[in-house]
Amino acid sequence: MPTRQQIQKLLSLEPNDPFMLYALATDYAKEGEHEQAVEQFALTIKEDPDYVYAYFHQARSLEALERIDEAKAALDTGLEAAKRTNDGKGISEISSYRTML
Repeated sequence: MPTRQQIQKLLSLEPNDPFMLYALATDYAKEGEHEQAVEQFALTIKEDPDYVYAYFHQARSLEALERIDEAKAALDTGLEAAKRTNDGKGISEISSYRTML
């Protein structure tokens, strides 16, 4: 996994790259910087509404921030994206997480 500095450098070259936006968001989440992660996952989703795992991980950061209703909403939208893209694994994981919340 590239460092945050490397990701930011790549984003300076292509600021709308969903993969790099997602990579930065997951780095924020890994470091416990959940507010920044939530924002970065939102940018990922804006650029690619079918990026199923962005919804899943955004919900995890929202849960960490005790914003449970928002986490559920993110999962509901992510489930729609997973169904739209026929992502069986995404459907299963998001559904399970949603039930747990």
